[in-house]
Amino acid sequence: MTGTDGSVVRLEPESGVVIDEPSEGAIFEAMGDLDSRDNTSLTIEPTGNGQEWHVVISSIDTGGFEIELRDAKTREHELYVSNHRSKIATDVTIWIAGRPAFAQQRADRLESG
Repeated sequence: MTGTDGSVVRLEPESGVVIDEPSEGAIFEAMGDLDSRDNTSLTIEPTGNGQEWHVVISSIDTGGFEIELRDAKTREHELYVSNHRSKIATDVTIWIAGRPAFAQQRADRLESG
Protein backbone atom coordinates (compact mmCIF):
# COMPACT_ATOMS: atom_id res chain seq x y z
CA MET A 1 0.00 0.00 0.00
CA THR A 2 1.42 3.33 -1.02
CA GLY A 3 -0.08 6.66 0.01
CA THR A 4 -0.74 9.60 -2.32
CA ASP A 5 2.21 11.46 -0.79
CA GLY A 6 4.54 8.61 -1.72
CA SER A 7 4.54 7.17 1.78
CA VAL A 8 4.56 3.44 2.22
CA VAL A 9 2.75 1.51 4.90
CA ARG A 10 5.25 -0.22 7.17
CA LEU A 11 4.73 -3.01 9.69
CA GLU A 12 7.35 -3.07 12.42
CA PRO A 13 7.30 -5.58 15.28
CA GLU A 14 9.49 -5.20 18.35
CA SER A 15 11.70 -7.92 16.87
CA GLY A 16 12.73 -5.34 14.27
CA VAL A 17 11.91 -7.32 11.11
CA VAL A 18 10.26 -4.54 9.07
CA ILE A 19 7.74 -5.36 6.33
CA ASP A 20 6.96 -2.65 3.80
CA GLU A 21 3.48 -2.69 2.28
CA PRO A 22 2.25 -5.63 4.40
CA SER A 23 -0.55 -7.75 3.00
CA GLU A 24 -3.37 -9.17 5.10
CA GLY A 25 -1.43 -12.44 5.19
CA ALA A 26 1.74 -10.71 6.37
CA ILE A 27 -0.20 -9.04 9.20
CA PHE A 28 -1.68 -12.43 10.16
CA GLU A 29 1.80 -14.06 10.17
CA ALA A 30 3.41 -11.20 12.13
CA MET A 31 0.72 -11.54 14.79
CA GLY A 32 1.60 -15.24 15.10
CA ASP A 33 5.19 -14.26 15.89
CA LEU A 34 4.20 -12.07 18.85
CA ASP A 35 4.99 -13.39 22.31
CA SER A 36 4.86 -12.21 25.91
CA ARG A 37 8.63 -11.70 26.32
CA ASP A 38 10.56 -9.76 23.71
CA ASN A 39 8.21 -9.32 20.74
CA THR A 40 4.99 -8.20 22.41
CA SER A 41 3.62 -5.77 19.83
CA LEU A 42 3.73 -4.57 16.26
CA THR A 43 3.01 -1.17 14.77
CA ILE A 44 1.63 -0.44 11.32
CA GLU A 45 1.88 3.14 10.07
CA PRO A 46 2.74 5.13 6.98
CA THR A 47 6.30 6.29 6.45
CA GLY A 48 6.99 9.82 5.31
CA ASN A 49 5.81 13.18 6.56
CA GLY A 50 2.10 12.54 7.05
CA GLN A 51 2.08 9.97 9.84
CA GLU A 52 -1.45 10.79 10.92
CA TRP A 53 -2.60 7.28 11.75
CA HIS A 54 -1.29 4.06 13.25
CA VAL A 55 -2.31 0.55 14.26
CA VAL A 56 -0.78 -1.20 17.26
CA ILE A 57 -1.41 -4.89 17.87
CA SER A 58 -0.16 -6.25 21.20
CA SER A 59 -0.19 -9.76 22.62
CA ILE A 60 -1.94 -10.03 25.98
CA ASP A 61 -1.52 -12.50 28.82
CA THR A 62 -4.81 -14.27 28.11
CA GLY A 63 -3.50 -15.36 24.71
CA GLY A 64 -5.38 -12.84 22.62
CA PHE A 65 -4.53 -9.46 21.17
CA GLU A 66 -5.25 -5.84 21.99
CA ILE A 67 -5.78 -3.76 18.87
CA GLU A 68 -5.54 0.03 18.76
CA LEU A 69 -6.63 1.92 15.64
CA ARG A 70 -5.92 5.65 15.74
CA ASP A 71 -6.28 8.34 13.08
CA ALA A 72 -5.55 11.88 14.28
CA LYS A 73 -6.88 13.49 11.10
CA THR A 74 -10.33 11.89 11.32
CA ARG A 75 -10.27 11.73 15.14
CA GLU A 76 -10.92 8.01 15.09
CA HIS A 77 -9.72 5.94 18.01
CA GLU A 78 -10.74 2.38 18.66
CA LEU A 79 -9.32 -0.08 21.18
CA TYR A 80 -10.53 -3.67 21.44
CA VAL A 81 -9.43 -7.19 22.35
CA SER A 82 -9.82 -10.28 20.19
CA ASN A 83 -8.50 -13.84 19.89
CA HIS A 84 -9.21 -14.17 16.15
CA ARG A 85 -6.03 -13.46 14.18
CA SER A 86 -7.63 -13.83 10.76
CA LYS A 87 -10.48 -11.46 11.61
CA ILE A 88 -8.06 -8.93 13.12
CA ALA A 89 -5.83 -9.07 10.01
CA THR A 90 -8.86 -8.57 7.76
CA ASP A 91 -10.28 -5.75 9.88
CA VAL A 92 -6.93 -3.94 10.08
CA THR A 93 -6.39 -4.26 6.30
CA ILE A 94 -9.85 -2.81 5.63
CA TRP A 95 -9.31 0.00 8.16
CA ILE A 96 -5.96 0.95 6.58
CA ALA A 97 -7.49 0.90 3.09
CA GLY A 98 -10.14 3.32 4.38
CA ARG A 99 -7.64 6.00 5.39
CA PRO A 100 -8.29 9.15 3.32
CA ALA A 101 -4.94 9.04 1.46
CA PHE A 102 -5.57 5.49 0.27
CA ALA A 103 -9.19 6.18 -0.65
CA GLN A 104 -8.02 9.10 -2.81
CA GLN A 105 -5.32 6.95 -4.40
CA ARG A 106 -7.92 4.32 -5.36
CA ALA A 107 -10.21 6.99 -6.83
CA ASP A 108 -7.31 8.41 -8.86
CA ARG A 109 -6.52 4.94 -10.25
CA LEU A 110 -10.13 4.38 -11.28
CA GLU A 111 -10.27 7.71 -13.10
CA SER A 112 -7.06 7.08 -15.01
CA GLY A 113 -7.66 3.45 -15.81
